[in-house]
Amino acid sequence: MQFPNMNQDMPVADLVKLNNALRKAASVGYQTAAGTTGADAGTFSPLVPQSIESVLASATYTMQHLSLWRDIPKRDVTQTLHEYAVVNEHGADLDPFFAEGSVPATNRSEYERKSLKIKYLAERREITDVASMVGLIGVNKNALAEETEKGTIRLLQRTERALFHADSDINPLAFDGIFKQIEDGASQNVTDMDGAAPTPDLLGEMLGELYAAPNYGIADCIYVEPRIHQELIRQAQAHGRHDQLSIQDSTKLTWGAKELCIMSPYGPVPIRNAPFLYNKWPVPMNVDKQAIRVAGIGDVIPDTPQLDAGPASPPDGASKFTAADAGDYEYYIEAVGAKGVSAVFFAGAAAVAVVAGDKVTFTIKGDGLTNAPAYYRIFRSAKDGGYKTAQLLTELAYTAGMDTAFEDYNAEKPGTSKILAVKHDPGIIEWVKLLDFLRRPLAEVETTKPFLLMLFGAPIIKVPTKTWVLKNCGVNTAGL
Repeated sequence: MQFPNMNQDMPVADLVKLNNALRKAASVGYQTAAGTTGADAGTFSPLVPQSIESVLASATYTMQHLSLWRDIPKRDVTQTLHEYAVVNEHGADLDPFFAEGSVPATNRSEYERKSLKIKYLAERREITDVASMVGLIGVNKNALAEETEKGTIRLLQRTERALFHADSDINPLAFDGIFKQIEDGASQNVTDMDGAAPTPDLLGEMLGELYAAPNYGIADCIYVEPRIHQELIRQAQAHGRHDQLSIQDSTKLTWGAKELCIMSPYGPVPIRNAPFLYNKWPVPMNVDKQAIRVAGIGDVIPDTPQLDAGPASPPDGASKFTAADAGDYEYYIEAVGAKGVSAVFFAGAAAVAVVAGDKVTFTIKGDGLTNAPAYYRIFRSAKDGGYKTAQLLTELAYTAGMDTAFEDYNAEKPGTSKILAVKHDPGIIEWVKLLDFLRRPLAEVETTKPFLLMLFGAPIIKVPTKTWVLKNCGVNTAGL
């Protein structure tokens, strides 16, 4: 390799050849067999070619798992506060008849102006100069392209989940998701299944109720998470006719329906999978899944939650804990900040005994914190189950300097999800965006290339009465 005069800059081509020869850096790692697991060996170490196949597999979700984001109508706006008008009523229900030579009463439509704040979503990524110069295995040979693609998928996954579940009352930086807007604007269109599995008859009844007065809703899609979809397929198999068994050829038999639709008063409505509609994700654990995560993650890690009082399980008339629910439960708390999450705290360091008619209470300490959170995530185990069975139960807003009280009435059922019936019409639902999705370089103060993937927008449910939600929907498991 020919090096230039030391008083001159080294040509980039020569620098790349040098890096290809050395193949080592703080975050790419020394290229030995022991240096291909990431961590201290380097984030990109597993992607640097050695004596392995040039195939990069993804052990997580892909773009195929995004459903609502692909189909929600999108609109460009020019202000951070977007205003829009809604027709609440075409006019009063006046008698249309009138006498000869007279006129009927004057009627007027009723309009309402509403507004929506645009919120900001981003994914921060960073690669080293060396990582950007060595070749990677897989489709993307360039580290910047690889991180951009994976960062995009990650940001859109979080956006899709937020489209359903975000709540600005819990996180002031967030927008209100679809379920929050429907619950606030049309609580009568939310049905609590209380853990029961939905049936095709129930979904048909929901569509009929939505189409009838005074809703006049015409849903063109029913969103369900995959477990609910499989439950409906199972019911179709159990109760359907023999012709639902499709013989593709003489050697293959397909058991179950490929596509499901529910017949409504105006025609068939398809059922669509939306994996991120499910938000009962497991309690954060270490990579080996053998222990609760004991370290925070991020640039600014919130203080690990501590209790000021409890846990306790006093009786309460509003409790939904039944005799079948009686048992021991474990609770875990994670503090979430703008730039990090805390270690997971085992509330009370012991299981809480609950009988029918009880509720569970405890108080999270809120004063004297070094790094305060934005909100808390509360996880609860299954009855008589350990940490490996714990799932997200609820989220609680944090008020500066104040303790946070928690009460569990068993209103949210473990392992359940919601179902959404909606029409993809800009007059009913849309995503308003201030700017196009973009990648923004950040200041390079080290030998790295930091950048942001940025998205500016928020969803609107303009007429929540034209949608319907079933919550706490369970499944009849087959024994897995």
